[in-house]
This record gives sequence, structure tokens and C-alpha cells, in this order.
Amino acid sequence: MNATVLPCPTCGRPQAYGADGSGLCCARATLAWRCQSCSQVSEGFAFAYGSCPGCGGRLVPLDGRRLDAASAVEGVRTAFEIELGGRAFYQRAAADATDTQLRQLFGRFALMEGEHMETLSRRYHLDVPSTAPRLRLAVAAIFAGVENRPKDPENLFHIAIALEQRAARFFTERAAGAVADSEAARLYRELAAEEVEHAALLRSAHERWRNGLPAFPMSDPNRVAAPASSGDAHDNAAVCLLEGHDASRTALVCGSDSMSYGELSDRVARAAGLLMRRGITPGDRVAIKLCDGFDWVTAVLGTMWAGAVAVPVNPRVAAPEWQYILDEAGFSLILTEIDDSTPAPWNRRTLAVADFRSGLLASQPAPAHPVDSEAPAFWCHSSGTSGKPKAVVHAHRFAQSIEQVSREGVGITADDRLFASSKLFFAYPQTNSLWAGLKLGATVILDPQWPTAAGVAATIKVQRPTVLLSVPSLYRNLLHEGLAPGVAQAGVRLCLSAGEALPPSLRAEWQRQTALSIVNGYGASETLVLVMLDRGDGRGFTPSPGVAIAPLDDAAPGVPTRLRIRAPTVALGYLDRPQAQAESFRDGSFCPADLFALEPEQGWRFAGREDSLVKIHGRWVNLVDLEEKLSADTPGLREAAAVLVPDADGVDAVAFFYTADSPAARDALQARAAGLPPHQRPLWWHAVDGLPRGPTGKLLRRRLQDLHLSLA
Repeated sequence: MNATVLPCPTCGRPQAYGADGSGLCCARATLAWRCQSCSQVSEGFAFAYGSCPGCGGRLVPLDGRRLDAASAVEGVRTAFEIELGGRAFYQRAAADATDTQLRQLFGRFALMEGEHMETLSRRYHLDVPSTAPRLRLAVAAIFAGVENRPKDPENLFHIAIALEQRAARFFTERAAGAVADSEAARLYRELAAEEVEHAALLRSAHERWRNGLPAFPMSDPNRVAAPASSGDAHDNAAVCLLEGHDASRTALVCGSDSMSYGELSDRVARAAGLLMRRGITPGDRVAIKLCDGFDWVTAVLGTMWAGAVAVPVNPRVAAPEWQYILDEAGFSLILTEIDDSTPAPWNRRTLAVADFRSGLLASQPAPAHPVDSEAPAFWCHSSGTSGKPKAVVHAHRFAQSIEQVSREGVGITADDRLFASSKLFFAYPQTNSLWAGLKLGATVILDPQWPTAAGVAATIKVQRPTVLLSVPSLYRNLLHEGLAPGVAQAGVRLCLSAGEALPPSLRAEWQRQTALSIVNGYGASETLVLVMLDRGDGRGFTPSPGVAIAPLDDAAPGVPTRLRIRAPTVALGYLDRPQAQAESFRDGSFCPADLFALEPEQGWRFAGREDSLVKIHGRWVNLVDLEEKLSADTPGLREAAAVLVPDADGVDAVAFFYTADSPAARDALQARAAGLPPHQRPLWWHAVDGLPRGPTGKLLRRRLQDLHLSLA
């Protein structure tokens, strides 16, 4: 571990301290607010311009306590209010603009404001607040102190420049009034300098726009597709995945329907033709917000075939997160189910899946668009454990070697039938089942239903896959519901697990009940493939074929460290997240926040994330290892998780959450804990109905920390 990065004593997140050892955490600074105009009550850390998300009226603290304008926390809050307001203005201006240059300009500035909030969020341990979707351009104009009509393109510049100038004056005044050399003073000075720079950029862009020149040169490789002349149609990922197969072989199966490789290639080419007729050009972003099925595969591959950027989206995405993705991405087209609730103004860009299907019938196949191998092909949003999703941008080159790990490392062949229980918007099944399966010429089984143990078992019984790709929580549920033996009986020969840590006790029980071992894989949205494999042979994780693994920093054997992962499928990076990009992508390698320890003659051992390796009473505790020590073979226990929280005196301790079929599980857990060193013993025990998980099945530890505060 980097010696300067320690867990925050308040919230447990990694904290980079200042040179003077200072640090500020705002994770628990949320307040309730009441609107002076409509009386609506809102809860949150900050709102755009301090205004009501419903009507735009002024918000005041509900508890009436006086906020100290000179404090560092209030400085952070005010900064978020202004940055939120600026981003909301630019996002709405970009969505409403009919001028292409203006749309690019304001879209870029919206992302710049988002970058500033990312900096604040990482520094002060806050999830980036959501923008109020109802915030009008007129509200921003009032805040900027101008009377210009927002819909006039010329006046959009006046409003934007006035916003930046007012923010610069505000932060300059706050810096002068703050305690000299305090955290608040430093923050205000930094923000003032950034706002001055933004105003200057806007004035320059305004002058260029008035003279008929590009308002803001766009050179970010994550945002602009490479020109067609720099590439070849065979570099196109969709072509790479589909070419060279026997056209009569079955490519996809969904329910009682199947599709051959020949039929799939034809539909993909027709989908590209349909998209191009609707005005989609190379580099445009197309959202695919559909359930798994033939339409999902056709649309994603058709988008790449046309040279555009495919962005699969969870069809059950929560409204605030969907709004965030929409504002960040600026989609040219959104393919949705018929009952989609995409908000304005983006709903004007939706295409219902029924119209997509009928359009394919009338569409002529289009030739694949030539692309550079480094041009963006698709995004997948990182699932993470909290906060807002990051768009991970992958280049067309991903398809050139996407099957190597599956073929050489796992032993999958064209004769296999692959079934992934998780949904295709998740990188793990998308990559290791669909993309690798198609490249190998295998058969990929799709299921539009949301995964449950019973549903997965039923699909396995009917479709008889030979390879099952799932996550530990689903394998655990299959065991608890007595469905695991049927997996082997249906003909599954190989089981893979990824997405979160696989407890050794779970793997052992699965093998006992099914006689099948689970190959445990480690991968990420940023690498696509499983870059390390643990076959259960006692050697731990070893690098997958074609992948190079090295410690990020010098670390002694057995000491947890971050890794440097080099693979041909590593992403281009994150969409407009420069700090996260610099932290995670280094010299062509990906460096995840997960920790691993190299054990002599035993390979790499997963040691949790930076936020799961915590210090208690001055000694390190690995929360992942603690969970396994207490949970393994505990009768009646379904799952468990440990989190770091402060006690009444502010001293860190462990809270242990668990779900169980029997009250006796608590006694067994506590008996085991009694045999641990004092600093590892949980101080609190919480029985819950279920652990909070994201849409991909990952445990959300921060939600458990918040839940503890309400239970303790």
C-alpha cells in the first residue's frame, strides 16, 4: 500500500492527507432542507445554487441551525452547489442546442464541471450529488445576474461567462474571509482560479464561434472516433467477432428461438444500415437499454458495425442514475423497451425496440465501417461499490484477442454452449460469455429474465449449457435452495465465478454437492477478460494467457499491494475522469484498487480493496478475511459482511452483518469471534434480511455503514 493513503477515520474511505497531515471528511454532513417557496423537504449535502430541485426556490436548513460560512465543510458545500449549478446549465444547454458546435461546447463544459466535482468528491469523501433534472436555463440566468433569453445561442455564451465570473468573485471573496492557510482558504483559492480559467476559455470559444470557427477543439480520444481513412473494416470489432464462422452454426439461443451465425451477421449489417439512415454517424453514442436477447446483441454489434459507440445500459437502472448517464453521455439515439421512462429532452431521441425490429426488415445490409483499432467501440459502466458509475471506454482492438483467456486458460471450444447468469450490461458475462463465445464460434445462451436461483436452474435444465458463468452470491443461492446438484445433472462441465471474492468454503461445498470445481476468475470492466485465474489447485491466482501481472509498488511476499495489469483488452480509459484515469491507468496498464498478496509458491491471494484493509487499535484487519473466518461452515448462515464504523467515542471497530436461516447462527458466529484477537472481534452484530448489492451482485459496503448508523 502507498504509505500516504490511509482509511478515513470517519467513513473508512482511502484518504490522501495534506502536507500538514490535515484531512476533511464530509461523508456524514447531509442535511434536511425546506424550500421557502413550495415547502418541499429535500435531503442531501448540496443542491444546485442552493435551490429547490422541485421549483427552484431558496433552500434553508430544516433544523434551523446556523451554518458557519467560514468553516471548511460549508466551503465544500458551497463549492458543490456552484459546480452542480454550472453542470446543470451546461447539460441542459447542450441537450437543447440545435447548433452542433454549441452542443459540443456545452457538453464539454458540463464534463469539466463534473471533473471538478470528482476532485471534490475524492478529496472530501462525498458521492457526487445528482443534478436536479428540472433545473431550467432561466434559473441559471438569474443566478448569473443576466437578463438574456436562455434559448438565444448568443446569449447562452453571455450566461455561461457570467456564471463563471460570478463564481470566481464568490470564491475569491470567501478565500479572503477565511482563516489564513486553512483548508477552506486553500479550497476557495483553487476554485476561484479554476473559474477564472473557465471564463477565459468561454470568451475565447465565443469569439471563435462568432467567426465561424470550431468553438472548442475536440481532441479527446475517448470522445471522437478515429477517421475512417486511418483504419480498415477488418479492424471493426463487430466484423472481427463474426467473420470466419460456419454460417449454419448456431450462434445464439434465447428461449425456444435460435439464430445462426449467418442470420446474426445479416441482422447486424441491417441494424447498421438502419442506424445510419436515422442519422447515426461514426463516433456517435447509441444507448442500448434492453433486456438480454437477440435485439440486444444485434443492436450493440450493429452500432459498432456502423462505427458508432455502443453503450449498454441496465434496463432497470434507477431514475437518478439514468439521468446522470444521460447528461454525461449525450446520446444521439436511445434504443429502449416500449414502456421506457426516459426524461425530457432525451425522450425525443428514443427508438422503441418494436420499431427497431420492423426497421430491420426494411433495411438493406450496410458494409462495415472502416475504423482505427484504437477508435472507441463501446462503453461499459463500472459497477463499483458506491457513487456514480464511470463510463469505461473500450477500443475496437478488444475483439482481436477477446477469446484467448477462454480458449487457452479455461479450455472453452466452439463445441461449448455458454450460459452466464448475470445480465449482459455487466462486463463479466458480456465479455467472457458473449464476445468470447462468438469469437470462438460457440453457442451463447441468453435469458431475458432477471437472475434468480430458480430461474437459472430452470434455464440450465432446458438449455443444457456445458459452461456456466456466474457470481458467488448466485452459486450460494443455488446451494441453499437445493438446486446445485441439478446443474451437473444437466450437463454442465465447467463453472466459472467472478465479480466478487469467492469464499473457499463456498467452493468446497459446491464441489461436494456437484462434483464440479469452480474456476475463480479476477477481472474488471477496465480489462474485460479475466486477467487472473484460480483453478482451486492450491496455486492461488495466476496470470491468464496473454496477461502480465506485476506489483504496482515494491512489496514483500505476503504484503497486500495493488497490481499493474497489462493485457491487450485494457480499456482506453474513463470518459472525462482525469483523476480516476491517472490513478488507474498507468503506462498502458490498469491498476485496480483491489489488493493482492503474493504468497511464495502459492501465487496471488486476494486481500480485499484498499477500503477493506483497515486499522483497528493500530493493527491491520482484512475485512474480507475476517468474513471468511467467521462464516465458513457456520450452520444456517447464508451470507455475511463486515464494515468499519466508529464507536460512541469515535474509535474504529467492526460491525458484522449477516443473514441466516436460524437464530443459532448468531451464537456460532460470536463463539468463533471469541477465539480471534481482540482487535478483530466485531463490536456489533446485525441480523438483516439481505445484504445490499448493486445490479451486478457486488456488495455495497458503504450502505451497510449507513445502515449501522440507523441501527446502533
